[in-house]
Amino acid sequence: MKLTTLILLLAAGPVCAQSAPPDPSAPLGRLFNTAERRAKLDSMRERNVEPGVAAPADSELRLDGIVRTSDGRSTVWVNGVARNDRSSVLRIGERSARVATGNGQSIELPVGASVRMVADDGAR
Repeated sequence: MKLTTLILLLAAGPVCAQSAPPDPSAPLGRLFNTAERRAKLDSMRERNVEPGVAAPADSELRLDGIVRTSDGRSTVWVNGVARNDRSSVLRIGERSARVATGNGQSIELPVGASVRMVADDGAR
């Protein structure tokens, strides 16, 4: 067993020695988001809009369900996505929840209900 391990290490030695270490001065490039996506996320953060919960113009906001565990934690499903954070779900009742609409406002929805969100462009 030890002889086999020794032979494998000796055979792998030249292969490992040939790989060059990375150049620390080389640019990393784009890691996660494009510049456009980063600007959009920054804009949403300034307007206090949650990604994934915020309803785009002319869309639907739906409360799919509420689950409470025996230790008291709650999970709320909004538009098919589980939400545990208090920034998107502001209050959880017995059969309803107050959900952030993404424009700085919130709405109380009973489980199974949906509301159509319409963009308010301010033109009146």
